[in-house]
Amino acid sequence: MSTKTDLAKEIIGRNFPDYSKKRRFFCGDTEIFEIFIETAEDSRLFGKPKGKYITVEADFPRMPSKDFDEEVFAVASGFKNLLPEKGDILAVGIGNEFLTADSLGPLAAKNLLCGEFFGRKLFSLVPGVSGRTGIEPEILIKSAAEKLSPSAVILIDSLAAEDIGNVCRSVQLSDSGLAPGSGFCGGKSALSEETLGVPVIAIGTPTVTRLSHSDSVFVSPNDIDILIRRAAKLISSAINLAVFPEAGLDFIKGIIL
Repeated sequence: MSTKTDLAKEIIGRNFPDYSKKRRFFCGDTEIFEIFIETAEDSRLFGKPKGKYITVEADFPRMPSKDFDEEVFAVASGFKNLLPEKGDILAVGIGNEFLTADSLGPLAAKNLLCGEFFGRKLFSLVPGVSGRTGIEPEILIKSAAEKLSPSAVILIDSLAAEDIGNVCRSVQLSDSGLAPGSGFCGGKSALSEETLGVPVIAIGTPTVTRLSHSDSVFVSPNDIDILIRRAAKLISSAINLAVFPEAGLDFIKGIIL
């Protein structure tokens, strides 16, 4: 189906409200949605790859008075359902750090606790965009995965939403990888367990909405630079906590820029 959103929650909530393979629950006051797309028919119908989609409604980026710790724990708990319990992790910040609405991935990747701690390594990669490097990011990601042999790859990317109220609020995680054409700039090759050989967890938040009359015109709030920095802080903190729970959130917050 044709859609102007990357959020499974928006697609199913708007078009398929009676879909049975979903649930809504809370982590404290933080609302969480889980959606399971299990069949090829549902995948075709929804326009999303098969997999598990977790959406955390994180208010912190828009309202920093909200409970940051609770929302970090909520996003980190989503990772616990998707990441292997052991093994090294490669996290990739996808996007263009020089284009504000597409800079979520690079910003988040720069605040990861990279190195070996508690018997596990976290690697961070920011492949940039081919317009600046001349190299397709997929080539660098696949090469790094082959050399480092991680137990899983995390892809951090900017998304698009239909409802501007979800911009820098709805944090989506999925184990379906990154589908072609997803994210803000689109045109990305498939990065999934099939292509990388290890589980791939995609995480992102919408940074733009597509105008109703066009698939190529995007708009963002006028304070997107502030919102996206806060969203990146939330996501990087959650990744650090999910990979290194022994570090504790207080320590992790102390290393975030």
